[in-house]
Amino acid sequence: MTRPFPLIVLLATGLVCSQQILAQTTTQPPDDVIRTKAELVQTDVTVVDKRGRFVAGLSAADFELRVDAKLQPVSFFEQVRTGSNVEEQQLNAARKGDATTRTKVVRTSPAPLGDRERVIFFFVDDLHLSTEGLIRARSVLTSFVENKMSPRDRVAIISTTGQIGFLQQLTDNKAVLREAISRLHSRYNPETTASQVRISEADANLVATRADRGLFSYLVEATAKEFQSNAANAATIVTNRVRQINAQSRIAEAETLARLEGLLRSTAPLAGRKVLFLISDGFVLDNLKSNGSEVMQQVIKEAARAGVVIYSLDTRPNSLGSGADVSDNGYPDFSPRTATRSLAESKLPQEPLETLANETGGRAFLNPQALDAGVANALTESSSYYLLAWRPDDENQRAGKSRLHVTIKGRPDLRVRMRRHYFDFREAVNTSAKAAASTTNAPDEDLKAALGSLYPRRDLPASVFPSLKRSADNVTTLDLSMQVDATTLGFAEASDQSRAVVDVLGIALDDRGQFATFKQKLDIAREVLTKDNGVIRWTQSLRLPAGLYQVRIAVRDRQTGRTGSAIAWIEIPSR
Repeated sequence: MTRPFPLIVLLATGLVCSQQILAQTTTQPPDDVIRTKAELVQTDVTVVDKRGRFVAGLSAADFELRVDAKLQPVSFFEQVRTGSNVEEQQLNAARKGDATTRTKVVRTSPAPLGDRERVIFFFVDDLHLSTEGLIRARSVLTSFVENKMSPRDRVAIISTTGQIGFLQQLTDNKAVLREAISRLHSRYNPETTASQVRISEADANLVATRADRGLFSYLVEATAKEFQSNAANAATIVTNRVRQINAQSRIAEAETLARLEGLLRSTAPLAGRKVLFLISDGFVLDNLKSNGSEVMQQVIKEAARAGVVIYSLDTRPNSLGSGADVSDNGYPDFSPRTATRSLAESKLPQEPLETLANETGGRAFLNPQALDAGVANALTESSSYYLLAWRPDDENQRAGKSRLHVTIKGRPDLRVRMRRHYFDFREAVNTSAKAAASTTNAPDEDLKAALGSLYPRRDLPASVFPSLKRSADNVTTLDLSMQVDATTLGFAEASDQSRAVVDVLGIALDDRGQFATFKQKLDIAREVLTKDNGVIRWTQSLRLPAGLYQVRIAVRDRQTGRTGSAIAWIEIPSR
Protein backbone atom coordinates (compact mmCIF):
# COMPACT_ATOMS: atom_id res chain seq x y z
CA MET A 1 0.00 0.00 0.00
CA THR A 2 1.68 3.23 -1.10
CA ARG A 3 1.53 6.25 1.15
CA PRO A 4 0.20 9.60 -0.13
CA PHE A 5 2.29 12.66 0.53
CA PRO A 6 1.22 14.78 3.52
CA LEU A 7 -0.22 18.28 3.41
CA ILE A 8 -1.47 17.99 -0.11
CA VAL A 9 -5.20 18.24 0.40
CA LEU A 10 -6.09 21.75 1.57
CA LEU A 11 -9.66 21.39 2.71
CA ALA A 12 -9.91 24.98 3.89
CA THR A 13 -9.66 26.27 0.34
CA GLY A 14 -10.81 23.26 -1.66
CA LEU A 15 -7.48 23.16 -3.47
CA VAL A 16 -5.96 19.79 -4.25
CA CYS A 17 -2.31 19.47 -5.24
CA SER A 18 -1.56 16.41 -7.30
CA GLN A 19 1.60 15.07 -5.70
CA GLN A 20 -0.69 12.15 -4.86
CA ILE A 21 -0.41 11.15 -8.50
CA LEU A 22 2.73 9.22 -7.57
CA ALA A 23 0.74 7.00 -5.25
CA GLN A 24 -2.41 6.53 -7.32
CA THR A 25 -3.26 3.41 -9.25
CA THR A 26 -4.62 4.19 -12.68
CA THR A 27 -5.91 2.09 -15.54
CA GLN A 28 -3.05 0.50 -17.42
CA PRO A 29 -2.57 1.58 -21.03
CA PRO A 30 -2.72 -1.14 -23.68
CA ASP A 31 0.15 -3.59 -23.71
CA ASP A 32 3.13 -1.88 -25.26
CA VAL A 33 2.50 0.23 -28.35
CA ILE A 34 -0.34 -0.05 -30.86
CA ARG A 35 0.05 2.32 -33.77
CA THR A 36 -1.60 3.05 -37.09
CA LYS A 37 0.09 1.81 -40.23
CA ALA A 38 0.97 5.36 -41.20
CA GLU A 39 3.14 5.85 -38.11
CA LEU A 40 6.64 4.72 -37.39
CA VAL A 41 7.82 2.99 -34.26
CA GLN A 42 10.93 4.35 -32.64
CA THR A 43 13.65 3.37 -30.26
CA ASP A 44 16.27 5.46 -28.51
CA VAL A 45 19.78 4.09 -28.20
CA THR A 46 22.99 5.23 -26.56
CA VAL A 47 26.32 4.30 -28.16
CA VAL A 48 29.38 4.28 -25.90
CA ASP A 49 33.04 3.37 -26.31
CA LYS A 50 35.08 1.08 -24.06
CA ARG A 51 35.43 3.86 -21.49
CA GLY A 52 31.68 4.42 -21.35
CA ARG A 53 31.76 7.74 -23.23
CA PHE A 54 28.98 8.67 -25.64
CA VAL A 55 30.06 8.34 -29.27
CA ALA A 56 28.79 11.28 -31.30
CA GLY A 57 28.69 11.88 -35.05
CA LEU A 58 27.40 8.52 -36.24
CA SER A 59 25.11 8.39 -39.29
CA ALA A 60 22.15 6.19 -40.16
CA ALA A 61 24.44 4.12 -42.40
CA ASP A 62 26.50 3.14 -39.35
CA PHE A 63 23.55 1.40 -37.67
CA GLU A 64 22.24 -2.08 -38.29
CA LEU A 65 18.70 -2.63 -36.97
CA ARG A 66 17.21 -6.11 -36.73
CA VAL A 67 13.62 -6.85 -35.74
CA ASP A 68 13.12 -10.50 -34.74
CA ALA A 69 16.51 -11.18 -36.34
CA LYS A 70 15.35 -9.71 -39.68
CA LEU A 71 17.26 -6.74 -41.08
CA GLN A 72 15.02 -3.66 -41.06
CA PRO A 73 15.70 -0.39 -42.94
CA VAL A 74 15.84 2.76 -40.80
CA SER A 75 13.19 5.25 -41.93
CA PHE A 76 14.17 8.11 -39.65
CA PHE A 77 17.42 8.90 -37.87
CA GLU A 78 18.53 11.70 -35.56
CA GLN A 79 21.14 12.43 -32.96
CA VAL A 80 19.27 14.17 -30.13
CA ARG A 81 20.61 16.36 -27.34
CA THR A 82 18.73 15.49 -24.14
CA GLY A 83 16.94 18.56 -22.81
CA SER A 84 17.57 20.70 -25.90
CA ASN A 85 14.89 23.10 -27.09
CA VAL A 86 14.22 20.97 -30.20
CA GLU A 87 14.13 17.53 -28.57
CA GLU A 88 10.33 17.33 -28.49
CA GLN A 89 10.10 18.35 -32.15
CA GLN A 90 12.59 15.65 -33.13
CA LEU A 91 10.67 12.98 -31.23
CA ASN A 92 7.35 13.97 -32.78
CA ALA A 93 8.90 14.07 -36.23
CA ALA A 94 10.31 10.57 -35.76
CA ARG A 95 6.89 9.18 -34.83
CA LYS A 96 5.33 10.63 -37.98
CA GLY A 97 8.24 10.25 -40.36
CA ASP A 98 7.63 13.88 -41.29
CA ALA A 99 10.43 14.92 -43.62
CA THR A 100 9.38 18.59 -43.54
CA THR A 101 9.52 18.72 -39.76
CA ARG A 102 12.77 16.78 -39.80
CA THR A 103 14.43 19.29 -42.13
CA LYS A 104 13.27 22.17 -39.98
CA VAL A 105 14.61 20.47 -36.87
CA VAL A 106 17.98 19.53 -38.35
CA ARG A 107 18.65 23.12 -39.38
CA THR A 108 18.15 24.31 -35.82
CA SER A 109 21.42 24.38 -33.91
CA PRO A 110 21.36 22.15 -30.82
CA ALA A 111 21.60 23.81 -27.44
CA PRO A 112 25.11 24.08 -25.99
CA LEU A 113 25.94 21.37 -23.46
CA GLY A 114 25.72 23.74 -20.48
CA ASP A 115 22.54 25.44 -21.72
CA ARG A 116 20.24 22.42 -21.69
CA GLU A 117 17.47 21.66 -19.24
CA ARG A 118 18.09 18.22 -17.79
CA VAL A 119 15.24 16.47 -15.95
CA ILE A 120 16.65 14.16 -13.27
CA PHE A 121 14.84 12.03 -10.72
CA PHE A 122 16.42 10.35 -7.71
CA PHE A 123 14.19 7.53 -6.44
CA VAL A 124 15.39 6.58 -2.97
CA ASP A 125 14.15 3.13 -2.01
CA ASP A 126 14.06 3.78 1.73
CA LEU A 127 12.27 0.47 2.36
CA HIS A 128 15.42 -1.30 1.20
CA LEU A 129 18.11 0.94 2.68
CA SER A 130 20.08 -0.14 5.73
CA THR A 131 21.60 2.50 7.97
CA GLU A 132 24.86 2.21 6.09
CA GLY A 133 23.04 2.36 2.75
CA LEU A 134 21.22 5.50 3.86
CA ILE A 135 24.53 7.20 4.67
CA ARG A 136 25.77 6.40 1.16
CA ALA A 137 22.52 7.58 -0.40
CA ARG A 138 22.72 10.93 1.38
CA SER A 139 26.35 11.29 0.37
CA VAL A 140 25.58 10.65 -3.32
CA LEU A 141 22.67 13.10 -3.31
CA THR A 142 24.60 15.81 -1.50
CA SER A 143 27.57 15.45 -3.84
CA PHE A 144 25.29 15.83 -6.85
CA VAL A 145 23.45 18.88 -5.51
CA GLU A 146 26.60 20.69 -4.42
CA ASN A 147 28.99 19.72 -7.22
CA LYS A 148 27.20 18.41 -10.32
CA MET A 149 23.85 20.19 -10.51
CA SER A 150 23.73 22.95 -13.12
CA PRO A 151 21.51 26.06 -12.88
CA ARG A 152 19.10 24.75 -15.55
CA ASP A 153 18.68 21.28 -14.06
CA ARG A 154 15.27 20.32 -12.69
CA VAL A 155 15.71 17.67 -10.02
CA ALA A 156 13.37 15.71 -7.76
CA ILE A 157 14.22 13.49 -4.80
CA ILE A 158 11.46 10.97 -4.12
CA SER A 159 11.29 8.08 -1.65
CA THR A 160 9.30 4.87 -1.65
CA THR A 161 7.45 5.77 1.55
CA GLY A 162 6.88 9.42 0.66
CA GLN A 163 8.55 10.56 3.89
CA ILE A 164 9.98 13.67 2.21
CA GLY A 165 6.47 15.05 1.84
CA PHE A 166 5.64 17.94 -0.45
CA LEU A 167 9.34 18.51 -1.23
CA GLN A 168 9.14 15.53 -3.62
CA GLN A 169 8.84 17.72 -6.71
CA LEU A 170 11.01 18.90 -9.56
CA THR A 171 12.93 22.01 -8.63
CA ASP A 172 16.05 23.96 -9.46
CA ASN A 173 16.26 25.24 -5.87
CA LYS A 174 19.17 23.67 -4.00
CA ALA A 175 17.76 24.68 -0.60
CA VAL A 176 14.69 22.54 -1.30
CA LEU A 177 16.84 19.57 -2.30
CA ARG A 178 19.05 19.94 0.77
CA GLU A 179 15.98 19.91 2.99
CA ALA A 180 14.66 16.84 1.13
CA ILE A 181 17.95 15.00 1.73
CA SER A 182 17.88 15.86 5.44
CA ARG A 183 14.44 14.24 5.75
CA LEU A 184 15.55 10.88 4.43
CA HIS A 185 15.56 8.10 7.01
CA SER A 186 15.82 4.36 6.66
CA ARG A 187 12.46 2.60 6.78
CA TYR A 188 14.05 -0.80 6.39
CA ASN A 189 12.14 -3.31 8.53
CA PRO A 190 14.21 -6.47 8.98
CA GLU A 191 13.10 -9.46 10.96
CA THR A 192 13.03 -8.85 14.71
CA THR A 193 14.54 -11.83 16.54
CA ALA A 194 16.80 -12.56 19.47
CA SER A 195 18.34 -15.49 17.64
CA GLN A 196 22.00 -15.36 16.65
CA VAL A 197 21.23 -17.58 13.68
CA ARG A 198 20.84 -15.01 10.96
CA ILE A 199 18.36 -15.64 8.13
CA SER A 200 18.63 -13.01 5.43
CA GLU A 201 16.08 -12.18 2.76
CA ALA A 202 18.20 -14.14 0.30
CA ASP A 203 18.35 -17.12 2.68
CA ALA A 204 14.58 -17.14 3.13
CA ASN A 205 14.08 -16.99 -0.62
CA LEU A 206 16.50 -19.87 -1.23
CA VAL A 207 14.78 -22.06 1.35
CA ALA A 208 11.20 -21.27 0.33
CA THR A 209 11.37 -20.99 -3.44
CA ARG A 210 14.45 -22.95 -4.45
CA ALA A 211 14.17 -25.78 -1.94
CA ASP A 212 17.75 -25.44 -0.74
CA ARG A 213 17.75 -28.43 1.62
CA GLY A 214 21.38 -27.99 2.59
CA LEU A 215 20.85 -24.45 3.81
CA PHE A 216 17.63 -25.46 5.58
CA SER A 217 19.43 -28.31 7.37
CA TYR A 218 22.16 -25.96 8.56
CA LEU A 219 19.64 -23.40 9.86
CA VAL A 220 17.73 -26.14 11.73
CA GLU A 221 20.91 -27.55 13.31
CA ALA A 222 22.16 -24.09 14.34
CA THR A 223 18.76 -23.18 15.82
CA ALA A 224 18.58 -26.49 17.74
CA LYS A 225 22.02 -25.82 19.23
CA GLU A 226 21.14 -22.25 20.19
CA PHE A 227 17.87 -23.11 21.94
CA GLN A 228 18.91 -26.59 23.14
CA SER A 229 15.93 -27.99 21.28
CA ASN A 230 15.18 -31.07 19.22
CA ALA A 231 15.25 -31.04 15.43
CA ALA A 232 11.45 -30.98 15.01
CA ASN A 233 11.00 -27.87 17.16
CA ALA A 234 13.96 -26.18 15.50
CA ALA A 235 12.53 -26.96 12.06
CA THR A 236 9.23 -25.32 13.06
CA ILE A 237 11.07 -22.21 14.29
CA VAL A 238 13.06 -21.93 11.06
CA THR A 239 9.99 -22.53 8.87
CA ASN A 240 8.03 -19.82 10.67
CA ARG A 241 10.92 -17.36 10.43
CA VAL A 242 11.35 -18.03 6.71
CA ARG A 243 7.61 -17.53 6.15
CA GLN A 244 7.64 -14.22 8.07
CA ILE A 245 10.72 -12.87 6.29
CA ASN A 246 9.30 -13.72 2.87
CA ALA A 247 5.97 -12.11 3.71
CA GLN A 248 7.69 -8.89 4.83
CA SER A 249 9.91 -8.82 1.76
CA ARG A 250 6.95 -9.31 -0.60
CA ILE A 251 5.14 -6.34 0.96
CA ALA A 252 8.23 -4.11 0.65
CA GLU A 253 8.88 -5.31 -2.91
CA ALA A 254 5.30 -4.55 -3.97
CA GLU A 255 5.37 -1.08 -2.43
CA THR A 256 8.70 -0.19 -4.04
CA LEU A 257 7.65 -1.28 -7.53
CA ALA A 258 4.21 0.32 -7.25
CA ARG A 259 5.65 3.69 -6.22
CA LEU A 260 8.32 3.49 -8.93
CA GLU A 261 5.72 2.70 -11.59
CA GLY A 262 3.53 5.56 -10.37
CA LEU A 263 6.45 7.97 -10.56
CA LEU A 264 7.29 6.87 -14.11
CA ARG A 265 3.68 7.28 -15.19
CA SER A 266 3.52 10.76 -13.71
CA THR A 267 6.51 11.91 -15.81
CA ALA A 268 4.76 11.23 -19.14
CA PRO A 269 3.65 14.89 -19.60
CA LEU A 270 7.28 16.01 -19.48
CA ALA A 271 8.73 16.32 -22.96
CA GLY A 272 11.74 14.32 -24.01
CA ARG A 273 13.99 11.77 -22.39
CA LYS A 274 14.44 11.73 -18.61
CA VAL A 275 17.00 10.12 -16.29
CA LEU A 276 16.06 8.32 -13.09
CA PHE A 277 18.55 7.08 -10.49
CA LEU A 278 17.26 4.19 -8.38
CA ILE A 279 19.13 4.21 -5.07
CA SER A 280 18.70 0.99 -3.09
CA ASP A 281 20.39 -1.86 -1.22
CA GLY A 282 18.48 -4.08 -3.62
CA PHE A 283 15.75 -6.60 -2.94
CA VAL A 284 14.92 -10.22 -3.75
CA LEU A 285 12.09 -11.05 -6.13
CA ASP A 286 9.97 -13.98 -5.00
CA ASN A 287 9.13 -15.30 -8.45
CA LEU A 288 7.23 -18.35 -7.25
CA LYS A 289 5.04 -16.71 -4.61
CA SER A 290 4.49 -13.20 -5.98
CA ASN A 291 4.00 -11.50 -9.33
CA GLY A 292 7.22 -9.54 -8.92
CA SER A 293 8.59 -10.37 -12.36
CA GLU A 294 5.34 -9.38 -14.03
CA VAL A 295 5.26 -6.07 -12.15
CA MET A 296 8.89 -5.46 -13.08
CA GLN A 297 7.94 -5.75 -16.74
CA GLN A 298 5.09 -3.29 -16.22
CA VAL A 299 7.59 -0.86 -14.72
CA ILE A 300 9.96 -1.34 -17.66
CA LYS A 301 7.14 -0.77 -20.18
CA GLU A 302 6.08 2.37 -18.30
CA ALA A 303 9.64 3.68 -18.53
CA ALA A 304 9.49 3.23 -22.31
CA ARG A 305 6.14 5.01 -22.54
CA ALA A 306 7.41 7.94 -20.48
CA GLY A 307 10.87 8.08 -22.07
CA VAL A 308 12.76 7.37 -18.83
CA VAL A 309 16.18 5.70 -18.59
CA ILE A 310 16.93 4.06 -15.23
CA TYR A 311 20.38 3.92 -13.68
CA SER A 312 20.62 1.79 -10.53
CA LEU A 313 22.95 2.61 -7.64
CA ASP A 314 23.61 -0.29 -5.24
CA THR A 315 24.38 1.12 -1.79
CA ARG A 316 25.22 -2.17 -0.06
CA PRO A 317 28.78 -2.70 1.22
CA ASN A 318 31.09 -5.01 -0.68
CA SER A 319 31.17 -8.25 1.31
CA LEU A 320 30.44 -11.92 1.07
CA GLY A 321 27.38 -11.48 3.24
CA SER A 322 27.06 -11.65 6.99
CA GLY A 323 25.65 -15.15 6.79
CA ALA A 324 29.25 -16.35 6.78
CA ASP A 325 30.55 -13.62 9.06
CA VAL A 326 31.55 -14.97 12.47
CA SER A 327 31.18 -11.53 14.04
CA ASP A 328 27.51 -11.44 13.01
CA ASN A 329 26.59 -15.07 13.39
CA GLY A 330 27.12 -17.23 16.43
CA TYR A 331 26.78 -20.43 14.41
CA PRO A 332 28.67 -20.01 11.13
CA ASP A 333 28.85 -22.89 8.67
CA PHE A 334 31.55 -23.31 6.05
CA SER A 335 30.57 -26.73 4.74
CA PRO A 336 29.65 -27.39 1.08
CA ARG A 337 25.93 -27.42 1.91
CA THR A 338 25.96 -23.62 2.29
CA ALA A 339 28.54 -22.95 -0.42
CA THR A 340 26.10 -20.95 -2.58
CA ARG A 341 24.84 -18.84 0.32
CA SER A 342 27.33 -15.98 0.07
CA LEU A 343 26.96 -15.78 -3.70
CA ALA A 344 23.19 -15.64 -3.42
CA GLU A 345 23.44 -13.02 -0.68
CA SER A 346 25.52 -10.88 -3.01
CA LYS A 347 23.74 -11.44 -6.33
CA LEU A 348 20.03 -11.95 -5.65
CA PRO A 349 19.38 -8.38 -4.38
CA GLN A 350 21.25 -6.99 -7.37
CA GLU A 351 19.18 -8.82 -9.99
CA PRO A 352 16.18 -6.41 -9.93
CA LEU A 353 18.52 -3.40 -10.02
CA GLU A 354 20.31 -4.77 -13.06
CA THR A 355 17.09 -5.76 -14.84
CA LEU A 356 15.47 -2.35 -14.39
CA ALA A 357 18.59 -0.59 -15.66
CA ASN A 358 19.50 -2.87 -18.54
CA GLU A 359 15.98 -3.11 -19.96
CA THR A 360 15.38 0.65 -19.93
CA GLY A 361 18.62 1.54 -21.70
CA GLY A 362 20.64 2.42 -18.59
CA ARG A 363 23.01 0.42 -16.45
CA ALA A 364 23.59 -0.63 -12.86
CA PHE A 365 26.45 0.73 -10.77
CA LEU A 366 27.12 -1.95 -8.17
CA ASN A 367 30.31 -0.66 -6.52
CA PRO A 368 29.22 1.37 -3.46
CA GLN A 369 32.62 3.06 -3.33
CA ALA A 370 32.19 4.59 -6.79
CA LEU A 371 28.59 5.80 -6.85
CA ASP A 372 29.53 9.48 -7.31
CA ALA A 373 31.51 8.52 -10.41
CA GLY A 374 28.58 6.40 -11.55
CA VAL A 375 26.20 9.38 -11.40
CA ALA A 376 28.67 11.52 -13.34
CA ASN A 377 29.17 8.84 -15.99
CA ALA A 378 25.44 8.27 -16.35
CA LEU A 379 24.73 11.96 -16.87
CA THR A 380 27.54 12.24 -19.41
CA GLU A 381 26.52 9.25 -21.49
CA SER A 382 22.82 10.19 -21.37
CA SER A 383 23.47 13.76 -22.53
CA SER A 384 22.73 12.66 -26.09
CA TYR A 385 21.17 9.69 -27.81
CA TYR A 386 20.30 8.39 -31.25
CA LEU A 387 16.70 8.12 -32.34
CA LEU A 388 15.88 5.36 -34.83
CA ALA A 389 12.45 4.95 -36.37
CA TRP A 390 11.25 2.18 -38.64
CA ARG A 391 8.02 1.03 -40.26
CA PRO A 392 6.52 -2.15 -38.73
CA ASP A 393 5.60 -5.01 -41.06
CA ASP A 394 2.83 -6.69 -39.08
CA GLU A 395 0.58 -6.39 -36.04
CA ASN A 396 3.05 -8.13 -33.72
CA GLN A 397 5.63 -5.51 -34.54
CA ARG A 398 3.11 -2.70 -34.12
CA ALA A 399 2.08 -4.13 -30.75
CA GLY A 400 5.66 -4.08 -29.50
CA LYS A 401 6.01 -7.86 -29.27
CA SER A 402 9.17 -8.02 -31.36
CA ARG A 403 12.76 -8.15 -30.17
CA LEU A 404 15.05 -5.40 -31.39
CA HIS A 405 18.79 -5.65 -31.83
CA VAL A 406 20.97 -2.72 -32.86
CA THR A 407 24.68 -2.84 -33.65
CA ILE A 408 27.25 -0.50 -35.19
CA LYS A 409 28.60 -1.86 -38.45
CA GLY A 410 32.26 -2.78 -38.31
CA ARG A 411 32.72 -1.40 -34.80
CA PRO A 412 32.73 -4.27 -32.28
CA ASP A 413 34.48 -1.93 -29.85
CA LEU A 414 31.30 0.16 -29.49
CA ARG A 415 28.43 -0.87 -27.26
CA VAL A 416 24.81 -0.01 -27.93
CA ARG A 417 22.57 0.48 -24.88
CA MET A 418 18.89 0.30 -25.67
CA ARG A 419 15.61 -0.35 -23.93
CA ARG A 420 13.72 -3.60 -24.31
CA HIS A 421 10.47 -1.94 -25.40
CA TYR A 422 9.77 0.74 -27.98
CA PHE A 423 10.40 4.32 -27.00
CA ASP A 424 6.80 5.48 -26.92
CA PHE A 425 7.14 9.21 -26.35
CA ARG A 426 3.66 10.61 -26.94
CA GLU A 427 3.16 13.89 -28.76
CA ALA A 428 1.41 16.55 -26.70
CA VAL A 429 -2.32 16.78 -27.41
CA ASN A 430 -3.17 19.62 -29.76
CA THR A 431 -3.57 22.84 -27.77
CA SER A 432 -6.81 23.86 -29.46
CA ALA A 433 -8.30 20.43 -28.76
CA LYS A 434 -7.37 20.70 -25.10
CA ALA A 435 -8.76 24.21 -24.94
CA ALA A 436 -12.05 23.08 -26.48
CA ALA A 437 -12.33 20.34 -23.89
CA SER A 438 -11.43 22.81 -21.17
CA THR A 439 -14.27 25.17 -22.03
CA THR A 440 -16.75 22.43 -21.12
CA ASN A 441 -15.43 22.33 -17.56
CA ALA A 442 -16.29 24.72 -14.76
CA PRO A 443 -13.72 27.55 -14.80
CA ASP A 444 -12.94 27.12 -11.11
CA GLU A 445 -12.31 23.41 -11.62
CA ASP A 446 -9.92 24.17 -14.47
CA LEU A 447 -8.01 26.60 -12.29
CA LYS A 448 -7.80 24.18 -9.38
CA ALA A 449 -6.65 21.37 -11.65
CA ALA A 450 -3.92 23.59 -13.11
CA LEU A 451 -2.89 24.75 -9.66
CA GLY A 452 -2.56 21.19 -8.43
CA SER A 453 -0.78 19.86 -11.52
CA LEU A 454 2.33 17.90 -10.62
CA TYR A 455 4.29 19.67 -13.37
CA PRO A 456 3.72 23.22 -14.70
CA ARG A 457 1.20 23.51 -17.53
CA ARG A 458 2.31 25.42 -20.61
CA ASP A 459 -0.85 25.85 -22.70
CA LEU A 460 -0.95 29.40 -21.38
CA PRO A 461 2.69 30.21 -20.51
CA ALA A 462 2.98 31.80 -17.07
CA SER A 463 5.78 32.54 -14.59
CA VAL A 464 6.08 33.51 -10.94
CA PHE A 465 9.07 35.15 -9.25
CA PRO A 466 8.93 35.37 -5.44
CA SER A 467 10.96 37.87 -3.45
CA LEU A 468 11.06 39.20 0.12
CA LYS A 469 10.58 42.73 1.35
CA ARG A 470 10.97 43.93 4.95
CA SER A 471 8.71 46.80 6.02
CA ALA A 472 9.51 49.68 8.38
CA ASP A 473 7.89 47.77 11.26
CA ASN A 474 10.24 44.83 10.60
CA VAL A 475 7.54 42.60 9.05
CA THR A 476 8.64 40.40 6.15
CA THR A 477 6.33 40.41 3.14
CA LEU A 478 6.38 37.86 0.34
CA ASP A 479 6.07 39.70 -2.97
CA LEU A 480 5.05 37.67 -6.01
CA SER A 481 5.83 39.04 -9.43
CA MET A 482 3.85 37.17 -12.10
CA GLN A 483 3.64 37.29 -15.86
CA VAL A 484 1.76 35.67 -18.74
CA ASP A 485 2.25 35.62 -22.50
CA ALA A 486 -0.59 37.76 -23.89
CA THR A 487 0.00 36.57 -27.46
CA THR A 488 -1.68 33.28 -26.52
CA LEU A 489 -4.86 34.93 -25.19
CA GLY A 490 -8.26 34.92 -26.88
CA PHE A 491 -8.05 38.30 -28.53
CA ALA A 492 -4.94 37.16 -30.36
CA GLU A 493 -7.06 34.61 -32.24
CA ALA A 494 -10.31 36.51 -32.92
CA SER A 495 -10.23 39.95 -34.55
CA ASP A 496 -13.54 40.99 -33.02
CA GLN A 497 -12.21 40.60 -29.50
CA SER A 498 -10.63 43.78 -28.13
CA ARG A 499 -10.15 42.56 -24.56
CA ALA A 500 -9.22 39.34 -22.80
CA VAL A 501 -10.03 38.25 -19.26
CA VAL A 502 -7.66 36.02 -17.30
CA ASP A 503 -8.51 34.43 -13.95
CA VAL A 504 -5.63 33.90 -11.52
CA LEU A 505 -5.48 31.54 -8.55
CA GLY A 506 -2.45 31.30 -6.28
CA ILE A 507 -1.21 29.68 -3.11
CA ALA A 508 1.90 29.70 -0.94
CA LEU A 509 2.20 26.69 1.37
CA ASP A 510 4.73 24.98 3.58
CA ASP A 511 4.91 21.44 4.93
CA ARG A 512 3.55 22.46 8.33
CA GLY A 513 0.19 23.34 6.87
CA GLN A 514 0.67 27.10 6.81
CA PHE A 515 -0.59 28.69 3.63
CA ALA A 516 -2.13 31.75 2.05
CA THR A 517 -4.25 31.89 -1.10
CA PHE A 518 -5.36 34.64 -3.46
CA LYS A 519 -7.61 35.12 -6.50
CA GLN A 520 -7.33 37.83 -9.12
CA LYS A 521 -8.96 38.83 -12.40
CA LEU A 522 -6.93 40.49 -15.16
CA ASP A 523 -8.84 42.60 -17.68
CA ILE A 524 -6.40 43.01 -20.57
CA ALA A 525 -6.70 45.34 -23.55
CA ARG A 526 -5.50 44.28 -27.00
CA GLU A 527 -3.01 47.17 -26.99
CA VAL A 528 -0.69 45.18 -24.70
CA LEU A 529 0.34 43.07 -27.68
CA THR A 530 2.44 45.98 -28.94
CA LYS A 531 4.15 46.58 -25.56
CA ASP A 532 6.85 44.62 -23.73
CA ASN A 533 6.76 41.87 -26.37
CA GLY A 534 3.20 41.05 -25.34
CA VAL A 535 4.12 40.09 -21.77
CA ILE A 536 1.61 40.99 -19.02
CA ARG A 537 3.08 41.57 -15.55
CA TRP A 538 1.30 41.95 -12.22
CA THR A 539 2.01 41.41 -8.51
CA GLN A 540 0.59 40.08 -5.24
CA SER A 541 1.85 40.50 -1.66
CA LEU A 542 1.41 37.97 1.16
CA ARG A 543 2.38 37.98 4.83
CA LEU A 544 3.49 34.59 6.11
CA PRO A 545 5.46 33.15 9.04
CA ALA A 546 9.04 31.99 8.57
CA GLY A 547 9.50 28.74 6.65
CA LEU A 548 10.26 27.12 3.32
CA TYR A 549 7.35 27.81 0.97
CA GLN A 550 6.23 26.53 -2.37
CA VAL A 551 4.46 29.16 -4.45
CA ARG A 552 2.00 28.02 -7.11
CA ILE A 553 -0.08 30.07 -9.52
CA ALA A 554 -2.65 29.03 -12.12
CA VAL A 555 -4.07 31.17 -14.92
CA ARG A 556 -7.06 30.62 -17.22
CA ASP A 557 -8.12 32.53 -20.32
CA ARG A 558 -11.91 32.85 -20.26
CA GLN A 559 -12.15 33.15 -24.05
CA THR A 560 -10.18 30.05 -25.06
CA GLY A 561 -10.28 27.99 -21.86
CA ARG A 562 -6.50 27.57 -21.97
CA THR A 563 -4.81 27.12 -18.59
CA GLY A 564 -1.25 27.48 -17.41
CA SER A 565 0.63 27.20 -14.15
CA ALA A 566 3.97 27.96 -12.57
CA ILE A 567 5.83 26.83 -9.43
CA ALA A 568 8.61 28.46 -7.42
CA TRP A 569 10.19 28.08 -3.99
CA ILE A 570 11.34 30.63 -1.44
CA GLU A 571 12.52 30.53 2.17
CA ILE A 572 11.22 33.17 4.58
CA PRO A 573 13.85 33.52 7.32
CA SER A 574 13.13 34.03 10.98
CA ARG A 575 13.35 37.63 12.14
